[in-house]
Amino acid sequence: RPQADATKLEALTAKLIQLEARRAQLEAEASVTEAARRQVFLEARRLARYIAFCNPLLREVPGILFITRHDAGGVFHMVDQFYGFNAKPGGALLVLVDPLGPNPQLVNLLENSVVERGRLKGHKLTGGAFLSPELSFDGKTILFAWTEAKGKDLEWSPTASYHIFRVNADGTGLVQLTDGSWNDFDPCFLPNGRIVFVSERRGGFLRCGRYCPTYTMFSMAADGSDVVCVSFHETHEWHPSVTDDGLIVYTRWDYIDRDTNMAHHPWTCRPDGNDPRGFHGNYPNRRESRPWMEMNIRAIPGSHKYVATAAAHHGHAFGSLVIIDPRLADDGAESQLTRLTPEVPFPEAEKHLKPIAECMVYGTAWPLSEEDYLCVYDPA
Repeated sequence: RPQADATKLEALTAKLIQLEARRAQLEAEASVTEAARRQVFLEARRLARYIAFCNPLLREVPGILFITRHDAGGVFHMVDQFYGFNAKPGGALLVLVDPLGPNPQLVNLLENSVVERGRLKGHKLTGGAFLSPELSFDGKTILFAWTEAKGKDLEWSPTASYHIFRVNADGTGLVQLTDGSWNDFDPCFLPNGRIVFVSERRGGFLRCGRYCPTYTMFSMAADGSDVVCVSFHETHEWHPSVTDDGLIVYTRWDYIDRDTNMAHHPWTCRPDGNDPRGFHGNYPNRRESRPWMEMNIRAIPGSHKYVATAAAHHGHAFGSLVIIDPRLADDGAESQLTRLTPEVPFPEAEKHLKPIAECMVYGTAWPLSEEDYLCVYDPA
């Protein structure tokens, strides 16, 4: 209320008072039809949406960048979803312009764009699959990963792997930054202008007996040159982003001297990869006492806390959303966590409550404050 548009909020408050009076009247009547109750309920939900859209943090959003894509095929495992040969062709890089205005517009950013540099020079990015879009701090440049999705199962080739591209926010200046017979994805701008990303370039393989190359963090110059290994960790890493104090926060599978399925949680390091530290989740008392995996970790603006997706080991990067407070003592369970979506159990960790697939509901939360988030949601 203090920061919202008073004229809009006053009108909605008046409607809320009227609706409450109708609800009270229904409760006082001897016999009320289900249709009448449902009508008031739906009006209340609609009104709650309009009230939420008065949030000034949302009003300041001129557009929302997102991708459409099919869920990855392949083995139902958190590693396999990021191999390009498991990608299913289809999807786009889109912007919803003026998302809360009276006439929001959906723009296909690459509809008329042709690659200007790289192996795919002269081609449009059609028929493949998108992954991990990221916006620069000034909102002018977009990074994303894309694969031609032409590979067969267990094929590592340029046409079967994800590569990183850069484009201006208006769809111009599309260039290919990386290439090769390995997957490059999860790009993120660093404060010094370099780009951190995840890649299989370093070598190494999964311990579990399947052929799964390890991917960890690398960095490169803004034009794709000077590729440097940032992390020499033995097992997989995901989703680097930048914290409020300029560190990289990411998910690391700390599959060393412990159970295979329970330690894929937040780590931080400096932009050059030095001083990697795990600050939460690495030593649970029991497997079931906390999420088995936390992905898409992002620092909450104006806070020391983080938002993350509580996901599964044997699943994809969707689940239940949580806030992580690293300043609280870690009790080996949930002491550092607040559940943002308590109606959805932690996938796999709480499979006694609901099957894993039914828990993969939320994803890619983008924090506006400790109380407000944009996210992906699909209960089906």
